[in-house]
Amino acid sequence: MVTNVVIMSTLLTDYGTLWFFSQLPIYVSHHRLSILSRSVTHFLRPFGLHVRSLLGCLYKPSRFIFTNMKLVKVLDLSTEWWQETKIDKLDLLRFLRASSMPSSTERCINLEYLFMETTINGQLQNMILKMVKLRYVHFEGEVNWYKRETIHGSFQNTNLEALSTFIIADENDMKFLRCSPFLRRLKCLLASELNPSKPYYYPTLNFLNHLESLSIIFSACGIISNLISLPLTLRKLTLTYFKLNSKEMKMIGELPKLEVLKLESSGIEDYEWNPNEDEFQQLRFLKLGYMGVQLNVSSDHFPRLEQLVLTQFRTSIPSSLGYIPTLVKIEVRWCEKQVEESASEIQEEQKEYGNELLKVIIISS
Repeated sequence: MVTNVVIMSTLLTDYGTLWFFSQLPIYVSHHRLSILSRSVTHFLRPFGLHVRSLLGCLYKPSRFIFTNMKLVKVLDLSTEWWQETKIDKLDLLRFLRASSMPSSTERCINLEYLFMETTINGQLQNMILKMVKLRYVHFEGEVNWYKRETIHGSFQNTNLEALSTFIIADENDMKFLRCSPFLRRLKCLLASELNPSKPYYYPTLNFLNHLESLSIIFSACGIISNLISLPLTLRKLTLTYFKLNSKEMKMIGELPKLEVLKLESSGIEDYEWNPNEDEFQQLRFLKLGYMGVQLNVSSDHFPRLEQLVLTQFRTSIPSSLGYIPTLVKIEVRWCEKQVEESASEIQEEQKEYGNELLKVIIISS
C-alpha cells in the first residue's frame, strides 16, 4: 500500500542518503518499509525502531536490521542469499521469508510463519519441532533430509498446521509427522532413500485425523505407486504422477468429506474410470490434468459437482455430465479436439433444455 510503504529509489547514493531521509516526515512514522535498492551500501544514522514489517532487496542487511529494527514482526529477505546468525535477536519476529535458513532460527521463539525460497538440505526436523509456536512452514523447493537425524519423541509441535514440500522416504520422516498431530494442510513428495536398491516407502497417513488438504507427488517413473490409506477428514486431495487401481479409486471415492479432487499426470487402471453411485457424494470440484482416461460416468455420479476442469485431456466428456443439476462450469484447457467438441455439445444441449447457467470455457492449444 502506497500510504504505508516507503520505497527507497535505486538512484540514491551514499552521499545523499541522510539528506533524503531528513526530507521525509513519513520516514519516522510508517510501520511498513520496502527497500528496493542495492546501491545504498549503508545507512548514515540509526533508524527503524518504529518498523514492524520489512521487505527488502538489500546490501548486507545485517548492518542495520539487528541493531535498529528489534521490533520488526514481518521480515522478507527472500531476494537475498542470507546466512545471518543473529536472527534470534529479533524477539518479536513472527513471519520470516528468506532464501536460506540460519541455525539460530530455532531460537525465534515467537515465529509462526516460515517460508524458505530454496531447497533445504540438512538437519531441520528437530529444529522445526523445537519452534513450538510455528504454524505454517513452506519450502519453495523440497526439504531434503540428506543427513538423517533421529527424531526425538519428546519434541512435539501441536501448533503446526501447514507443511510443504516435505519429502517422505522412510519411517523417520513419518516420526516427524507424528510429532505434528494437528496438521491441517500437507504437501509431500514420496521418494526412495539414497540407496536406489531399496523399495519405495509408502506412508500410512490416516493417523493425521485433523488433515483437510493433502497433496502427494510420486517421484518415480515406471514404478507402480501404492496409496495405502488416507485420512477420513480430507476435504481436498491432489495426486500427481500416480497410477491408481480400482481399489485406490474406491478408497478416494469413499472419503466422506472430500470436496476437491485433482489428479495430475496420473493414470487409472485399464484407462477407465468407473465410479460407483455411492462414491464422491460431496465432491464439488474435479480437475483431471495430462491424462487419457475414459470417463464412464453419468448424471447419477458426482451429485454435488459444480466445476469440471480438464487440462491436456485426451478423451471426450460424456454428455450425461451436463445433467448434473449442480454443475455450473466446464473448463477445457489445451485438450484434444474431441474434448473441446464434446464440451461445446454439452453446452448446446443444455441450452436446448433451458439450462442457461452452465458456462463452458475452452482454451485451445
